[in-house]
Amino acid sequence: MSEFYKLKYYVIESFYEHIIEENYTIRQSVDRCFYEFGKQLSEGGLGALAVYSTLFYRVACDSADELKFFRAKINEMNGLLTAEIRHVLSEDELEELTDEMDIINQKLK
Repeated sequence: MSEFYKLKYYVIESFYEHIIEENYTIRQSVDRCFYEFGKQLSEGGLGALAVYSTLFYRVACDSADELKFFRAKINEMNGLLTAEIRHVLSEDELEELTDEMDIINQKLK
């Protein structure tokens, strides 16, 4: 399993763990994940893109209305997908990532 997919797995696990075990709302869980994955977010690049896309895709699937609260961070996510990152990802990883980002952006409108 690639590092990209490992990070996405850990983000999903953390996101739902907060909701199920700690009774967090979706927004609270996202905020908690921002804290837990703060290192990846502060470093930017592929790690931040994996965290943001995973979280916001889950929000888009589970409660799309909540996306509006994260508009600034979604805009930040969109700016992270550079040509350099496109070249680092496998074809499958890039396809999954762009599909998730398309859905996030469509549901944000």
